[in-house]
Amino acid sequence: MPKSGRGFKALFAVLLAASAAGAAWARPQTTELRISAVVVRVEGEEARPDLLNLVPIVVGDSYLPKPIDDAVKRIYRTGLFSDVEVRAEGTEDVRLTFFLRRKLLVRSITFSGETKIPRRKLLAGLYTIRTDAEFSDPRLRRAEGELREVLRREGFLNAAVRAKPVPVPGRSVLDVDFEIAPGIRFTIRSVDFRGGLERLPAGLLKSMATRPGQPYQPAALESDLELIKTRYGTLGYPRAEAAVQNRLFRETDGTIGLVLRIVPHERVRITIRGADVPETLVRPLWEERIFEEWGLGQAEAAILTHLRNKGYIFASVRSSVERSADELHIIHEVDPGAKTRISDVIFEGITAFPEAEIRRVLGLTPHLLFLGGVGGDQLFTLPPRLETFYESQGFPGSRATIQFKPREGGSQVVIVVEEGPRQVIRSLTLRNPSIIPEDELKASIESREGGPFTGARIRRDAERLESYYLNKGIRGTKIAARAEPVDAGLFDVFFELTEGRPVRIEKIVVSGNAVTRRDLIDRQLLIREGDPARADLILESKRRLEKLGVFIEVQIEELPTGDGGETLVVSLREGERNYVGVGVGLETKNETMTFEVWNNVIRPRFTAEFIRGNMLGRAAQLSLVGQFSLKEKRAVAAWEAPTLFGLAYQSTLNAWFEREERASYGFDRRGLSLSGFREINRNWTSLTTVRWASTTLYFLEIAESEVDRQHFPYSATSISESLIWEARDDSFNPTRGHFFSAVIEWAYPLFNAESDYLKSFAKFQYFLPIGGRVLLLATGRGGLGMGRIPIHERFFAGGSSSFRGAPFDGLGPKDPSSAKPVGGKAILIFNFEAQVKPLRGYPAVSLAVFYDKGNVYAHRKDVGLSSLEDALGFGLRYRTPLGPLRVDLGWNLRPTEGHRGPRLYVTIGNVF
Repeated sequence: MPKSGRGFKALFAVLLAASAAGAAWARPQTTELRISAVVVRVEGEEARPDLLNLVPIVVGDSYLPKPIDDAVKRIYRTGLFSDVEVRAEGTEDVRLTFFLRRKLLVRSITFSGETKIPRRKLLAGLYTIRTDAEFSDPRLRRAEGELREVLRREGFLNAAVRAKPVPVPGRSVLDVDFEIAPGIRFTIRSVDFRGGLERLPAGLLKSMATRPGQPYQPAALESDLELIKTRYGTLGYPRAEAAVQNRLFRETDGTIGLVLRIVPHERVRITIRGADVPETLVRPLWEERIFEEWGLGQAEAAILTHLRNKGYIFASVRSSVERSADELHIIHEVDPGAKTRISDVIFEGITAFPEAEIRRVLGLTPHLLFLGGVGGDQLFTLPPRLETFYESQGFPGSRATIQFKPREGGSQVVIVVEEGPRQVIRSLTLRNPSIIPEDELKASIESREGGPFTGARIRRDAERLESYYLNKGIRGTKIAARAEPVDAGLFDVFFELTEGRPVRIEKIVVSGNAVTRRDLIDRQLLIREGDPARADLILESKRRLEKLGVFIEVQIEELPTGDGGETLVVSLREGERNYVGVGVGLETKNETMTFEVWNNVIRPRFTAEFIRGNMLGRAAQLSLVGQFSLKEKRAVAAWEAPTLFGLAYQSTLNAWFEREERASYGFDRRGLSLSGFREINRNWTSLTTVRWASTTLYFLEIAESEVDRQHFPYSATSISESLIWEARDDSFNPTRGHFFSAVIEWAYPLFNAESDYLKSFAKFQYFLPIGGRVLLLATGRGGLGMGRIPIHERFFAGGSSSFRGAPFDGLGPKDPSSAKPVGGKAILIFNFEAQVKPLRGYPAVSLAVFYDKGNVYAHRKDVGLSSLEDALGFGLRYRTPLGPLRVDLGWNLRPTEGHRGPRLYVTIGNVF
């Protein structure tokens, strides 16, 4: 087995080479021994040319022990190899051969023998050996011990575990099989209790897994001990202790008797008088032994926060403790005062900053705009937050206090600010800069002459300067910052620079890319041989390699080579290339119109997917997806690549066939599309798509027009451009920020296609959190079209994701004969929603109230705000990783005949 660390072979080879060199020098020499050849072999095969850069020895160098030792150390520092052997051959001209063994990785872990324990539980107990992790013999021995501990906790006290590593020929991976002989379990003979209350809590023994007749499992016993403490806690004994006093094994019949000791300690009774405050708010504070004064202070703070959040701004609490032999009685006397509504927040004493800036810093403007007031739990945090802001702007002695002025219907909050003197930087000096101009260095920091002086800012600037030097390829720079007071509130700031040395990348070594092509990797590297070793570009190169999605690990190591140079070692680990997924779901054929879901026709929905990654070593991905349901059938083949014809566009080539059933028509479509996706900056992205599609209507329940003739293949060639502005904190479950997208599509009659239309569509979303428990959401959508637009390219709306007062596709103009929707050339939709988290212990659950307003118009000239329809409703939200699970009930406020009553929607995903 290969060794981790510096192997004995390498050490022995270096000593042997040194001995040979010494022996050679001991003999009379007319010429110095020289290196005639340097060979590097990895796993017995000659290494790639770039790996030769790891050995800083070249032909013609003197044959000396120190350079060989330095080369071995350099190879080990890369972290790529577990063993190095050096062999020297020749008596006059020396041929050096470096034999390298890569680190072995664990490909798979299996368990054999009578395990009797689920595989997932065994894997959960393994820490030192994991799939895709580095392998070594010491780790294997520790893993055996970890598995024995898992078995012990399950009751197999004398289990035996033997690990067997199986190398995979031709690869630096191996499989590990753990052969397990679990042995026998003991059966619980009896469970006796000592101490505790006179009678056990009702039903305790029945709820325990540790009881007579059951297998003895130490893990289950630990859980039962916690259960005992919890049950005692519900009876008012939060500090109760439970432990095993004795274990009585009897090997003759394989049984065990357990003696459990319970110490309840004192009972803790909590009384809150004068206000409706739940006891559970403060009880957790007393579950452990704490200083009583601290506990009372924390409890009072929790009670005041609770009451202030409910509008009792002037609430007060007095607390005391009554102690007896076996009881601790905590008493909170609460005076809630009058419930007060905060009408406004004003400031007094502010001269250094505009009040609008202060409001923005404290986050007051949105609250006043939407609610007309401020939550009581936030009020008392405003003064310390304001003091922190002033301190960051050079006012170390600022003070802020809060006052209340009665007003009709509420109180006005007055925050009185004593700004105090400001500290300012009179002069800013950088001493001893020589490599980088002083003006450039000053532009990289926050401190400015005439600007505010704070010690924290000066320290941050010293760190910024060191980072700036690193990002210029200069290593070893040290920055010492100091400030000297020169007058009242004036400081001279000095940064003492001890500059390091410029470093350039002499060589770049890439290892681990068995499939991925080297030219693709080089394109992700923003640094080249001969460039300065800029730390920011090295870090960004690592991010770009990770973004390719084909590597499960990317490491970039810098190895100094002397004389101002270093070798950049890029270590890669490629992930699995194949992925197969299947999915099964349920859907209703028609829109659910009743809470009695069982009265709706429910049918299955199937999805199958196959993905082959890193195609041709280009980080491209081939995916085949099939979907089948009542309303749609779809087969898609997609080719995704990180570039588009060598340009910095992520590209996707799609070919698809689909059949879909809509409210008033159904269609078959086949097509091709090519899309290019590019990041413009941190928030803005661009998506360009060229598409060809042929569509045939297989049924049409409205009067057909020239472009809607049933069974007539309608071909369209189009190009579209989308701009996307993403500034939300989460794409699936956003809680703040905004999103904007705009797309324009031009379908032109190329290649004998019938298409001749122009469409545009824009959407804006806004998310505003209020006080941590309320979220306001708003979105607006609008679209316009012109030209000969067939029904399957028109705008439709209605349903859970657009207008919740109409059925799916049911908003807008209808066919006069069939009353089916015909779609339109214009759309305007607005959605407003307020979500509230009613339960602090369940943050994933929210209640919602929504208002939707919108319509679809047959012609652009029909667009008008007076014709917008209105819907109102409420719903329930449960946050999942794929977006919220939504249950909505909506009413159209101006329903047409036959469409009265609420509409029920159950959906995963956000309407916004």
